[in-house]
Amino acid sequence: MEKKEYRLEDSLGYKLFQASRLMTNRLNRHFKENGFSLTHEQWQILSRLYEKDGQTQHALAILNERDEPSVSRLIDNLIKRDLVERRAHPNDRRINLIYLTEHGQQLKQSYTMLAKQTIAEASFEVDAEEFAICLKVLDQVRANLK
Repeated sequence: MEKKEYRLEDSLGYKLFQASRLMTNRLNRHFKENGFSLTHEQWQILSRLYEKDGQTQHALAILNERDEPSVSRLIDNLIKRDLVERRAHPNDRRINLIYLTEHGQQLKQSYTMLAKQTIAEASFEVDAEEFAICLKVLDQVRANLK
């Protein structure tokens, strides 16, 4: 890679942060405009439960790369909105499993559509092959920093 003078606005970290912030804001706005009291952080939890319902809080924390106390708060808020519920593990009462409620399951299509809309807006006029490469590079950056 060619050495050149460091400029914050040209740095990977700055561009990633700004793009992430803009994506988050856009997704949150789509949820709000459609009457959903949901944040992108809560969406991440729901999305993991749409992939596999009945996960432990610990598993959700690992999948979303968050600490357990913050995941617990997110789950508490989702419970208040009747989107998920905690159930005791059948073999270990100390562990709770997180399940979607019927209401949470019914909203899957709407929530997913808004997430896909946000991605489509963010990737508008980006070549599909270049976009796939971008995602692959971001996966490598994440792996390098773990």
